[in-house]
Amino acid sequence: MFVGHFAIAFLPWRLFPQVPLPVSLIAVSFPDLLWSFLVPAGVEKVRINLDSPLQKFIVFEKYPYSHSFVLANVWSLLVGLLIAWLLNNPLVALLFVAGSVSHWLLDTVVHMKDLQVLGFDGDRKVGAGLWRRGPLAFVMEYAFYAIVTILCLSGLSLVYALVIARGSFTGSTSPRSSGPQRRTASNPPTATPFSHYSDLEHSH
Repeated sequence: MFVGHFAIAFLPWRLFPQVPLPVSLIAVSFPDLLWSFLVPAGVEKVRINLDSPLQKFIVFEKYPYSHSFVLANVWSLLVGLLIAWLLNNPLVALLFVAGSVSHWLLDTVVHMKDLQVLGFDGDRKVGAGLWRRGPLAFVMEYAFYAIVTILCLSGLSLVYALVIARGSFTGSTSPRSSGPQRRTASNPPTATPFSHYSDLEHSH
């Protein structure tokens, strides 16, 4: 899931306007932001697999620090406490952890069974695997984003949020180059935040 996470950020911003929107946006993105640093550092592992359904070539082999329910949210609590201290607003810490928890919960709907609960070796892994059904996953995520956004925002804020979603939709469905590309180990397909949705017609 990608754009669906950002819909959740609008909810605390609407209920607690004293908490800046960027804080909510970072909170709901925190597991992915942490992951983007830990993979290049070699702490977490991801590989390319051309047979991976709808995760579109990306297989998450190991990411307990960024995408487990318990361990990842221990990190989010520490970061939330730091931001709360910097902003002198204790509420920020609670909302930051809530945003990070929401990320994990939403991911359990779409991910394969690769999300750890505790974050330790031999831990239970969960995931309903909605990404196996590309068109359904796509429709559900954007419907979720639209409904939550409409309920939480109004005026220009709503317009901007829907325009951003429209831009994301265009980017995820834009056609690729016309000729077939040979996919080899030395020339793997490029993964983007929406690559698990793109070229849905070729995934079945």
